[in-house]
Amino acid sequence: MKRDMETIRALLLWMEDQKEGLFLYSSLPEMPDATTTVEHIRMLVSGGFLEETPQRAFRISWEGHEFIDKVRDPEVWRKTKEGASRLGSWSVKLLGEMASGFIRVKANELGLPLG
Repeated sequence: MKRDMETIRALLLWMEDQKEGLFLYSSLPEMPDATTTVEHIRMLVSGGFLEETPQRAFRISWEGHEFIDKVRDPEVWRKTKEGASRLGSWSVKLLGEMASGFIRVKANELGLPLG
């Protein structure tokens, strides 16, 4: 299965928005179907964005929260996706770096220099 960054972003944002901090497979939304959700959860665990507990529940890791914070803003996410598609090849790390760059530009536009 190919990694779908829209699904990854949607799952992480959904998890962050829930009051519970731990999630079972059965409590996750189907994005767009159960198989895709399960496979993307597995990718998120292997990528360090989620941690799996001994009870087979999941929680967002520090790295997962860092990624969410970078791609939360819809405009930043749109620009990041556009930039990645223009490159034709990218990694999750590169997406995070691109999003950080767009956040820096936005901060400068607001008169908030980030040094």
